Amino acid sequence: MAPRRKLTGAQAELFAAVCHHYINEAESDCNDTPESVPIFSHLSRAQRLKLVADVAIGMLCEDESLPPDTVQHNSTFMAIIQILFTALEIEVDIQDDQGDVGEDLLNYDEADRSCHPRTAQEVEDIKVKNALIEHRAEKNLKKLKKGKDVGEFHVEEKETPHGVEDMLSAANQLNRIYKGGAVSKRERDSIRPLNDDEKYAFRWRRLCDAALQQDTPNNSTFRDAFPLCNVNFDWRCAKCDKWYMALNLLLDTKLMDYGSATDKALITGEVSYKSYADPSQLPRVKSLERNINLLMKVYASSWDPKLLAIDQRRIYAICSNELYAGHYHRKWVVGFHEVCVARGINFQEPGKNYQARLDIFRDTKDDLIDGCEYAFGCYEDEDLERVHRNWRPKEEGPKELGFEQRTCSGPGKPDRFSSALSFRFCWETENLQSCSRCKAVLYCGRECQVADWKRGHKNVCARLAKERKDKEKISQMAKGG
Repeated sequence: MAPRRKLTGAQAELFAAVCHHYINEAESDCNDTPESVPIFSHLSRAQRLKLVADVAIGMLCEDESLPPDTVQHNSTFMAIIQILFTALEIEVDIQDDQGDVGEDLLNYDEADRSCHPRTAQEVEDIKVKNALIEHRAEKNLKKLKKGKDVGEFHVEEKETPHGVEDMLSAANQLNRIYKGGAVSKRERDSIRPLNDDEKYAFRWRRLCDAALQQDTPNNSTFRDAFPLCNVNFDWRCAKCDKWYMALNLLLDTKLMDYGSATDKALITGEVSYKSYADPSQLPRVKSLERNINLLMKVYASSWDPKLLAIDQRRIYAICSNELYAGHYHRKWVVGFHEVCVARGINFQEPGKNYQARLDIFRDTKDDLIDGCEYAFGCYEDEDLERVHRNWRPKEEGPKELGFEQRTCSGPGKPDRFSSALSFRFCWETENLQSCSRCKAVLYCGRECQVADWKRGHKNVCARLAKERKDKEKISQMAKGG
């Protein structure tokens, strides 16, 4: 499992922008650990930044090898895609909130698909399903802690690439992004010029649109039947699902070479209560724990606090086209930029010179090492001991990977933000006791138990008591069936 080729042009510019974006996301602990890529997300942020730098170099610099075909580097590549999706979603949400920035340009393509409110029965079924899954997950977790042997993780290769349901799903997705044909050149040329606020408001979508337009029959090296220059939307599109489908095709389906079904399944897929409730997923959970612990232990032993920001600098040097830095890195940024100018490299021109900039970084990093013990965005006079304490990598991952502590099922005490009983939650996690009848839900005390009984638990308690022992049924629920 590894990327098939280097990225160039607009696709390289998009990838570089995401990697550069990650410098600040990781430092601020914000949207930097996508749950769908657990190996990457459970590593320390210093280790994640090193991996992002490695992958950026491998994908962008023409004289370097492609990223190593390892579980950590492949996980990082997939995480970068997820981080792009998050950036897109935030951009669309912010624009919806602002309303007056580029509102006349937005293209929703079609009326929003209807979203019907859930019936009372559907709400009840969801509550029962979640309670059963959490209860069974907790039971299986206790068995794992006692050393239960769940076997090695392995996914059988399918004899046929796709089942009927997979083919129908793929056809529906392709229809959604190709139906009606590509946006014409005439329509694109007729779009009015953007002001600076609008350029920023559409930044990620414009980068993504340019990357998709580069995927022509002549430039695409895989599955040429679906060149992404022919999608039926452009940068004005406000439908995140269309962007997800098209970018998955571009950066995953067309670019990644999956060595085996086991490798792919190990790397992608959130770990949650459902993973523990489904016995067939337990080998994957244990395999993930082993991989994460090994990676963390090896990295922690080699981490040098004096070079805390070296990988942030690497990413910046290769991927940024902006001149900025925290207090302790200004001298390095100025020095790096001066060498770029001396060698005839336009630092602020996006999409080019990745290899040349990497060479300059390598040539100058030791001469301009001052300040590297501080994170890239640190302000003047920040407590260095505190910085190192927050960045120091741990030697092992969480004991219960992806298993969030269960909370009280009651409504809690009313407050001024949530007065309606049916919409309140109690977030208590300590000293919880199970319902004496169904054993499937937990309460922090009698007050919450009585309130939840009146709120609706009396309607499902007997059902939970009957179904909580049906391991096969709960396993199917956890699988999504």
